[in-house]
Amino acid sequence: MVVRVEVLYSPTCANHLMWLEKLKKMVESLGEDVMIEETDIWDHPEAMRKYWSSIWPTFKEGYIHYFILVAVNGKVLDWYWDLEKVAEAIRKEIEAEKRNS
Repeated sequence: MVVRVEVLYSPTCANHLMWLEKLKKMVESLGEDVMIEETDIWDHPEAMRKYWSSIWPTFKEGYIHYFILVAVNGKVLDWYWDLEKVAEAIRKEIEAEKRNS
């Protein structure tokens, strides 16, 4: 039973390193049932195909330089910047997996 947290980010995003560190600490505090997977979309552009976003065409053309996407067990979170809401989504997935096992 593992909850998978995927973080797709652009290294050109000014605050991605700070935000990723905060997210990693929060995920670690939730226990061993949570796995975080970071993907630099410049190095792995194929990862963008998994999740559609209306900003991707603009991003890919170089008009914007920020990009962070968080998905918990494949569900994209629209409010990735709110760590408490990310933690809440993770806890819900942990509880759902416990009920289903």
